[in-house]
Amino acid sequence: MGCVVPVYRPRAAEHTVLHQVVAEHLETFLASVAEAGDGVGVPQFVEREFRKFLTCGVFKHGVARFRCEGCGREHLVPFSCKGRAWCPSAVAGG
Repeated sequence: MGCVVPVYRPRAAEHTVLHQVVAEHLETFLASVAEAGDGVGVPQFVEREFRKFLTCGVFKHGVARFRCEGCGREHLVPFSCKGRAWCPSAVAGG
């Protein structure tokens, strides 16, 4: 049997259902919570996690370039938010 060369396939973070739902409804959710809680809203760290999630794995928010010394091929890998709550880069197969 020959050696199987792994192929890097970046995830399409902004095309996942969760990303689309958060992107579409975040502002409404934050406003609703603030209104229901006398203007207090969600804790800042929660809002930060949501906003970082929306940039995680999205090429336009930054990439690292890797070059294979063996074959010379280059790969662009989008930055991860490394969020504690739900970073999609930590999801198996994500």
